[in-house]
Formats: sequence, structure tokens, C-alpha cells
Amino acid sequence: MQAEKKCVGYIQLMFFDNIMNEIVTLGGAGFITKKEDAAAWDNIPTFSGESSFMADHLDASRDIVDSKLVSATTCERLTGKPIAKLIAEGRAKLAAELAEYAAR
Repeated sequence: MQAEKKCVGYIQLMFFDNIMNEIVTLGGAGFITKKEDAAAWDNIPTFSGESSFMADHLDASRDIVDSKLVSATTCERLTGKPIAKLIAEGRAKLAAELAEYAAR
């Protein structure tokens, strides 16, 4: 049996939903090596201006170590999905998590 490899870092894409007053996770990725992690983070362009989208760089413990504003286009490019689909999926997942929490 092969040991499961642990991620050294993650990138998480977020949407600040002003209409619903929620923070919606759109997707993300984990990286096995520091080199992969650093390269992926460096290849995400910072959006100059106002944006409702953010990329968070997380360490192995999933603590935020850096953040940058990104565009909707960047989120689409990184995930391979249209932004409307990412937002709909993220809202549905958040609603399910909130419902589960409320049921406890």
C-alpha cells in the first residue's frame, strides 16, 4: 500500500457575493511540492481594480498566507468552467453546508 502524499499548499478561489452577503468557494487545487505550489501561485495574475473574486494561497494547514484579487476570467481559466456555473455550484454547496450545520 502506497502512502498518501500530503499537499504542501493550496490555492482556493473565492467569490464575495454581495447580493446574498456570503463568501462562496468556487474551487481550488492542492500541490505536492513547494516548487509546484509556488509556480501555480506566481502564475495567477492579480486583477487591478475592484473585483468580487479572490485567490487565497493556503499553507499545508490550510491557513491563508497570501491573497490577491482576480478576475472572473482568471477563475474560469483556472477551473475550466464558466463563472456562472462556478457560482451556482458554490452557492449550492454552501447552502447544503449551512443546512447541515443548522440541523445539528
